[in-house]
Order: sequence, then structure tokens, then C-alpha cells
Amino acid sequence: MKRGVRNGVALLLLVAAFAARAQTAPPPADTKDEPRSHEKVEVSAPGLVDERRQSTAAKIVVGHDELVSHGDTTLLDALKRLPGVTVSGTGGRGSEIRLRGLGNGYTQILVNGEPVPPGFSLETLNPDLIERVEIYRTATAEFSAQAIAGTINIITRQSLSRRQREAKLSWTRTNARDSVDLSAQVSDKAGKLAWTLPFSVGQNRFHGTDRADQAGVDANGVPTLDWRTTHDNRGVGENANFSPRLNWTFAQDHTLSSESFLYYNRFHGVFDEDTKTLLGAPPQYASNNLDIVATNYALRTNLVYTRQMEGGAQLEARLGVGHFRRISHVVWDADDDAGTFILHRTVDGHVSDDNVTTRGKYLLPLATAHSIALGWDGEQRRRLEDRLQLDVAPTGLPTFDIDESYDAKVLRMAFFAQDEWEIAPRLSSYLGLRWEGIDTRDIGNSVASVHNRSGVWSPIVQGVWKLPGTEKDQLRGGLARTYRAPTVQELIPRRYIANNNTATTPDFQGNPQLQPELAWGLDLAYEHYFAGGGIFSASAFARRIDNVILQSLSNVNGTFITQPANEGRASTRGIEFDTKANLRAFLPSAPSVDLRANLTIARSSVDFLPGPNNRLDSQTPLSGSAGFDYKTSALPLAYGASFTFRSGGPVALSDTQTRYTSVRRNLDVYATWTFSPALKLRGTLSNLLAQDYLDVEGYHDASGSLALSTLESTHRRVGLVLEVKL
Repeated sequence: MKRGVRNGVALLLLVAAFAARAQTAPPPADTKDEPRSHEKVEVSAPGLVDERRQSTAAKIVVGHDELVSHGDTTLLDALKRLPGVTVSGTGGRGSEIRLRGLGNGYTQILVNGEPVPPGFSLETLNPDLIERVEIYRTATAEFSAQAIAGTINIITRQSLSRRQREAKLSWTRTNARDSVDLSAQVSDKAGKLAWTLPFSVGQNRFHGTDRADQAGVDANGVPTLDWRTTHDNRGVGENANFSPRLNWTFAQDHTLSSESFLYYNRFHGVFDEDTKTLLGAPPQYASNNLDIVATNYALRTNLVYTRQMEGGAQLEARLGVGHFRRISHVVWDADDDAGTFILHRTVDGHVSDDNVTTRGKYLLPLATAHSIALGWDGEQRRRLEDRLQLDVAPTGLPTFDIDESYDAKVLRMAFFAQDEWEIAPRLSSYLGLRWEGIDTRDIGNSVASVHNRSGVWSPIVQGVWKLPGTEKDQLRGGLARTYRAPTVQELIPRRYIANNNTATTPDFQGNPQLQPELAWGLDLAYEHYFAGGGIFSASAFARRIDNVILQSLSNVNGTFITQPANEGRASTRGIEFDTKANLRAFLPSAPSVDLRANLTIARSSVDFLPGPNNRLDSQTPLSGSAGFDYKTSALPLAYGASFTFRSGGPVALSDTQTRYTSVRRNLDVYATWTFSPALKLRGTLSNLLAQDYLDVEGYHDASGSLALSTLESTHRRVGLVLEVKL
């Protein structure tokens, strides 16, 4: 056994011995009235399924127990198993969460009902901090309508009305690199004040390699270029998260609560690149070394006032502030093909992002099972950014010294109304209307000032019909207008320069003339509910999108530049299946095995792009997952497995650009041994298939073609998780 494995196991066993000894001590005197049993605090699976069943708005709710069942230390790993969710990349930096195969702003990600803080990565968030995840397949008026593909709302741990102490220590090893995470939660109540104090700290080490081949041919098919590039990436990330919640019932029917989120991350990575030229002219920077140190801080806090009124009316008002800061230092050294040192570059960057938010709603019951809600949702954000680049060229190459600064202000304001009405015992409706306006202004010392304003009306209609003669089947339907607003980065005409500029690795520049993408969407679903909290759902969706934003590639004096532009209409459609049930619902004499599976088949087409394969945003055509969980009766042992996959294939990005991605498959297993209600040890094996992934970027015109093929290696991961309740 290697030293890292021995150290990890020894640390866990040491903590286990200490925890087991702690369990023999008598409880403190002031806890004599506390319940002695270790009951689950989280909502049970049948309760979450019933919430889905009773909700007029179509949503899927996944609780804390399911999110942490596989011992994941990052939320991204837990999300990839949820219905309709895919995670691009391999779970590392730059990964993207998608619904119905669409990311790039089509899927809205919220934390406690608000957009994810800028610069925050969900891969640094431990699932132990999460109470539940809500997946909305169509829009609701209460949340922003920037959800063409849907919304994922991540809710942090809630305040509890009872005492609870728990901690988890996790160790994982991937490609000879060890990572450690510690998470804990303290919950209690004193009089009218209840609180929950969850936190996590961790250190993640990584090492990966990949190979890239760039080949070109002329118009006659004669090879003109052959580059072979190897990448070696290694580094360490350190992160800490703290999400305290307090709930104070200071008077009858009056509650004041606080929900905060503090985040710290420090990343140090070293990325080596070496290119061998077998044919054609070598790249200007044939080999280079990138050393980056980046530190991120984020703070968000909300005060929530809730008042219950006569007749069931309710007022909820929120006021929040947020701050984000990023400090980065980059050193880049490059050699030419002969091994001569030709460039030393340093880049220092600072970003600060401050915002003030306000949200609220007034809920007014009109009659039995009929209520309306009126509300608002506003945000003012200011983002300051500066970048200082200094070049030193010993051989006299041209240098690019850059001193840039930007000041961007974003004002967002929305008003909404929604009506939920149980028209008949078997028929319920949801009517919503939301107007949301966004005003973006930016000034900089190196670009022209930008002012972009847009406003969107979003009517929303949903309905649920429980089929006659049964209490297990129901139909859903929904119609909504949604949109995707351009990001600040897409609007600012700042140039992001590639190290080696080619048609497959171009520069990027924003476009201040961009307008929002507007979509009409239709959703239909059939749901069947099993005894014991199981469900089978089959749904279909369709979206028509106008002003779709595509990346336009141009050649300006030999320099390739890509820029976003509105390019007409696109459409997407598909079907989804998801099920969750116990095996005994079908075979009463079978073991009590919990089964789950989901499948998404999605298609899309962009009118502006030539077919075939003119998919929207490189949409994933086919994705799904399947798994099981089983708790043995003879031993205190539970185990399970999960298999996820997503297809790839060719896609047309423009009339000159193509992309191909390979199929991705992942198999994870876990086993949990329960020593006592207060002590568990979980072992995990992740990414057992350890597939290599292929990505090919292509370019072609009248003069020939160019293809950049990247083969990324992945590695198996072994882990241990110790869970203690005190």
C-alpha cells in the first residue's frame, strides 16, 4: 500500500477511534430532554416525491440524503446523477452544468433562489452544505425567466428546531494525488432562536496529462501542417465554505432569518505545453510554462422578514448584499522551436464585484385552494476589473504591454404576479407574468463605452390534471416565454488574445450590440406514482428561440477572431424519462433495492448554420444515468452503484467550423458500514472505467482545412468518508 493510502486510512481510523470513544461518554446534563435516537432530519424520499406530485409548477426535488449517498466531495459529482442534468468536461475547472443538453446560459443556476455569485465554482462546494436541489423544467414567475432549458436551484442547509452535531472527514486519491475534505454542522435552538452552522474546508491536488494533434491540408488534400503537443497539468486548490442560517421568531407571526454564504478559494496551478513540429512552420511559442496563483473571496448575506397575517396572507421581504474579489498572478515563459527562450510575461489581475439585492412577495389567499402572489426582484451590481501585462523579450520579439481597466454597472429589476388555483379536485392551474429589465453600462480605458438595455415580458401557464379513476396518474402541461441575456464578457469589446493564434485557437472579442435570445417553450408530462414514494415520468419539450447568439469567426489581417452575434432562429425539442422506485413495488418478494434511472433525448437545429449536425450550443443529443442502493438486513452494510453517460458526435459551429466530442461514460460504486447510529465509514470507487476523451475542433475554407484533436486522460479515484454524529 502506498504511503498516501496508508496516511489517509490511518487518519480516518484515528478519528473513528476517537469518535467511538466519545460515544461511550454520558450526555451532558443540559441535554437530558433531547431525543436520544438518531433520526433523520432531512425530508424523506417519499415526502420529496409527494412534494413533486402536489406542486402545480413542474419540478423535481432531490434531498440531502441522496446528494451525499455516494460520498462525493464536490457538488458537481453529485449533480451528474440527477434527472436531466449533465456536467460537461471531466469535473475539473471550467465544467458546465446543463439541462436538456444545453449550457452556456440556457440553464439557470441559482443558490437559495439567487444567481450564483460571479467567479464562484460549484466544484468547490461540498454536498454536505446542501439541503436540497430543485430542478424546474419550465419557468416560474418568482425566479428569473433566464431559463430557456430550465432552472437548478441549490438550497443550503436549513435552520433546525433540535440539537444536532455531525462531522465528515473525506480522503480521496486520484492519479497519485491525495485530497482531504472536512465538513461539519452544528444546529441548535435557544428559545425563539434556531441556528444551523455548516462549514467545509478542503484541499484538492490534481495531476493530469493530455495530447493534442493539429493537422492541416490544402485545397487538394495535401498535408501542410502536423503539430504534436503534450500538456502536463498539476496543482492544488484550497477552499473553505461557511453557510450559517439563523431563524428568530421575535413575535407572534413575525420571523426574521439570516442566510449567509462565505467562500474562499486559493488555486495554484502549473501548466506545461510542448509542441513538436513534424510538418510545416512551427508555432511561434513551441513550448511554454504557465504558473498561475489565484485567490477568490465571496460573501453573500440575506436578511429575510416573514409575517403571517389574518386569513392566511403572508408577506416576505429580502434584502441582501454580496461581495466577490479575485486576485491573480500569472507568469508565462515561452521558448521557440529551437529551444531558445524568447518571452517572459507577467499578468496581474484584480476583480471586485459588489451587489445589492432585494426580493419579496405578498401572498394573498382568495378562497380555498386559490391564492395570488405579487412580488419584486431587483439587483444593482458593480464590477471593477484591471489587468496589467508586462512582456520581456530577450531576442527582440514584439512585446504586448497592456494596462487595462473596466468599470461595469448592471441594474436588473423585475416585477411578477402569479395565481395558483385548484379549479377542481383533479385540476390545478398556475398563471404567471413577469417583466424583467436589464441595463448594462461599461467604461474602460482601452475600449469604447458600452450601454446595453433590454426588457422582456414572460407570461407563464402551467396546469396539472389528475386522471379520473386513479390517484396514481396525472398529466402536466406548461407554456412559457423565457430568454437568455448576453453576459458582460460577451458585451464588452475587449480582446482576449490566444497564445498561438490559429483558426482552431482564435482570439475572442465581445460585441456591445448583442440582444437577448427570446424563446417560447412548451412542456408536457405524464407522471405515475408508486406506493412507497416511487415515480415514473415521461415528458416532452419544445423551444423556439429568436436572436440566437452564435460565435462568428473572422480573419483580420491574418489574425483569427471570434465574436458573438445574433443570428436568427433556432429550435430544440426532446423527450425525457425518469423513474425512482423500490424493487418491491414490482416484485413483492424481492430484496428491498432502491432503483433509479433517467434518460434525455434532445435535438436542436440552428437555421443560420448549414446542416447536418447544426445543433444549438453543441447540445448533448443523448444522456442518462442508472443506479441502485441496497441496505442489507443481515449486516450493517449498505452499498450501491451509479452509471452515467452522455453522447457526443459531430456538430456544426458555423459555415467553416465543426466540432466532434466522444461518448463519455462513468461508473461509481460505494459501500457504507454502520458501526452505530452515530458512526459510519463509507468507501467509494469513482470513474472506474477511466475513459480517455477525444475532442476535435475543425476549420475549413477554400484554401484547405485544419483540425485540432485533443485526447484527455482520466483516472480512477478511491475514497474513504468517515461520518460522525455527536
